[in-house]
Amino acid sequence: MLDIPHPSQLSARHKSIMAALTCEKMQVLYEAFCEVEEWGDPALYQEGIEALYSFGLDNSTAAATQFLATAQHLSPDLDDFATALASYALDASSALTEALLFVSKQQEHYFQNHLTAVTDCVDTFVQMYLNLNPNRRDLDQIIKADHYMQQERQRRARLYKVLRNMPEITPSAVATLKNINGTEPIVGLDRLIGL
Repeated sequence: MLDIPHPSQLSARHKSIMAALTCEKMQVLYEAFCEVEEWGDPALYQEGIEALYSFGLDNSTAAATQFLATAQHLSPDLDDFATALASYALDASSALTEALLFVSKQQEHYFQNHLTAVTDCVDTFVQMYLNLNPNRRDLDQIIKADHYMQQERQRRARLYKVLRNMPEITPSAVATLKNINGTEPIVGLDRLIGL
């Protein structure tokens, strides 16, 4: 659905860094849900992001594998929560878990699942804030043209371009990538608070 450059030419370590940066953009959604519902573990989410960085920097899968063994309580069950933030927390935790499964198992479909979780998060947000009827015939075109979806497309394209031309991942390279990634959430959190 979303015309975004696929990072298929990137190495697994480069993809892990891209996933870590993306999960950082989703982390605030998970944290907002945890604060509102007093459920979840923001520190655990951060630990998962660090495991992605660990693989990207050191080629070590140990942190990802260890995280996956303890992360079963990271994802909320949507049936247990009334707030709309639960859906975004689930997308954020799914994106993180799929990225860590990619690192741990070295199977491409997990990375694709990670990307899908991220796109689905933005898609859901656009439908919500524009109050779109899901049966509209032009739904996909509206979502593709939306500012938030375009912003995500451009963010991924920038990261992909830099990572493609980055033969070695170092701490200073990660700092540069974090600056490119920016600090704003992947969707408009202010529109979600109070839902």
